[in-house]
Amino acid sequence: MEDNKLLQGRNFHNMDLAGSNFGQVQLRTSSFHSVDMEACRFRDVSFINVTMEACEFTGMRIDGVLVSDLLRVYAESSKK
Repeated sequence: MEDNKLLQGRNFHNMDLAGSNFGQVQLRTSSFHSVDMEACRFRDVSFINVTMEACEFTGMRIDGVLVSDLLRVYAESSKK
């Protein structure tokens, strides 16, 4: 098995990976449940077809814009 495939398809539970760096990592079709990503930074990441449900977005920014503001504006415009 190729070295870069050793962790493919594995399950990670009750792990502390705080302070880790991930570069050129393939996470396609992976699932995240009850994961703490507080103060994480994402740069040059593909979020194509990503679904987020029951998530806390306090302080989260996308290109400098607060997600909570975006969601509020969306909710207000969908009421019209």
